[in-house]
Amino acid sequence: MPLLKIEKLTEGLAGDWPGHLRDWDRTLRAANHPETTRYNYLLAAAQLGRYVGEHSPDPDAEDAAEDPTDVTKAHRTFPSVGD
Repeated sequence: MPLLKIEKLTEGLAGDWPGHLRDWDRTLRAANHPETTRYNYLLAAAQLGRYVGEHSPDPDAEDAAEDPTDVTKAHRTFPSVGD
């Protein structure tokens, strides 16, 4: 039974994120990466997409929540403890 279900990983992601993750999975498969590695990479990217859409401290995060190519370091920076 396959570990990786791309539809489940991309569930709830907005805009272009699901398509980019499916394309990246195809690239990883073509490079013969093991399924567990692909799963971990795609899970991390999906979590980033959800974080950017819901919790990013950057006020311009709406574009990045729709298109992963718009993500910058400011979008993935976690606020400091106590902020």
